[in-house]
Amino acid sequence: MASHTAGIIVIGDEILKGHVVDTNSHFLCQSLHSLGIKVCKISVVGDDVDEIASEVSSFSQKYSKVFTSGGVGPAHNDVTYLGVARAFNHDVEVNKELARILLDTDCVNNISEDANPALKMAKIPQLSTLIYLNPTRTYDDPSLIWRSTIPVVKVNNVYIFSGTPKYFELAVTNLEDLFKNPDGEKVYTLELNLRKSEFDIIPVLNHIIDKFKGSVVFGSYPQLDNDIYMTKVVFESTSLQQLEEADTYLRIFLPPRSIVDPWEGGVYWTAEKALKKGLSTAVTAAVKILEECYDKYSPSEIFLSFNGGKDCTALLHLATAVLRRTFPSLKKPLFALYIQSQDPFPQVEEFIAESVKRYNLELKKVPGPIKRALGDVLAERPELKAVLMGTRRTDPYSETLNSFQVTDSGWPQVMRVSPLLDWSYQNVWTFLRDLSVPYCTLYDEGYTSLGSRRNTARNPALSYVDSNGIVHYCPAYTLQDGAAERNGRH
Repeated sequence: MASHTAGIIVIGDEILKGHVVDTNSHFLCQSLHSLGIKVCKISVVGDDVDEIASEVSSFSQKYSKVFTSGGVGPAHNDVTYLGVARAFNHDVEVNKELARILLDTDCVNNISEDANPALKMAKIPQLSTLIYLNPTRTYDDPSLIWRSTIPVVKVNNVYIFSGTPKYFELAVTNLEDLFKNPDGEKVYTLELNLRKSEFDIIPVLNHIIDKFKGSVVFGSYPQLDNDIYMTKVVFESTSLQQLEEADTYLRIFLPPRSIVDPWEGGVYWTAEKALKKGLSTAVTAAVKILEECYDKYSPSEIFLSFNGGKDCTALLHLATAVLRRTFPSLKKPLFALYIQSQDPFPQVEEFIAESVKRYNLELKKVPGPIKRALGDVLAERPELKAVLMGTRRTDPYSETLNSFQVTDSGWPQVMRVSPLLDWSYQNVWTFLRDLSVPYCTLYDEGYTSLGSRRNTARNPALSYVDSNGIVHYCPAYTLQDGAAERNGRH
């Protein structure tokens, strides 16, 4: 058995019947690959104790780590613990430590299994080890708060996870350091999106595979449902130099304009050919304003106001695309200014950090208030002449704003450029979702307009009550009445 391999067992009749889509194995494969662990096999079995036992026994002998997903709840068909126990010829028993945790988290309120079916979650294989999650962050989702206190059960080399995706992802992410291959080299990855079909590039690809055999691994994947590019080519290597050499070599042999910049291609395709009614017009107008801005000012004179909200996220994506098309050889990153509120959401801070990496931004973080922060930045960098803003007419005091307008009297003087001024709430969400632009996770939790934690709540227009009387919230993109966008702000 190799020292750093893994097998994944997905458990549940609902998967085999197609009632539920398994996303956990995909998430885990990505995580383990990044940690230097080779995933050798994924198996899906039903809620059958003997089948689970047989698969776990086989996997645990073949692979250094085994991960199971699903079947650990209180229902009659949650039999994963029984299957794992049988795989090692153990019985199951109520683990008092786990039972006490469940009691403390109000998951159950009586230690009698007859009185509390949920206590079945504490009935685990003998000789199990409890692995506690590290409380590394605050959780806005109440279910994640209590779930983060419940340990993962481990038996020998088998890690047993919940099948609920958000709980599964929480645990896997939290325990990545435990799974990491200490001897593994960092794997560098590069992707190219091509306008050519896979058949067109096979001769070139075979040639480059042979040339870099042993140092770079290549994969090519047809993109049948993509209107922007036809083939994705992925390079992987433990040598960054070899990866870059392979990239340069492939580009030499590809026909001109074969490579699609994902931001540029997506934005301009939307502007020219989008089928969503009204979106093409909105994007075309925004692109025209950005092109005019880049014509009037040099890249070093322009900066972006970015606070992690949906509007400036859409603008960031647009601005990056137009910048790349207008200045294809430009290496200097776009300068972005984040004026930080007194009590920001941790999720917003995380998203901004991710965006800096994703879009290669030069970010300056300055505490508010806005007027003073803007003045300080302009004094520090007097070459800045124009600021790109995600302002829309529905924002406060913006009804009469022009696309190009200097700041008001009494404010630090700079040209405000507002490409999204005439976009609707629905335009923003159609753009983000049609182009799969990443956005802050708070928008999937019922928030529709983001400020600080002091003045922002979930939008009541998105709330609903389930059959158990628990209040939930729909994602922001489901809001039909754009006029209710700011109902969560106070």
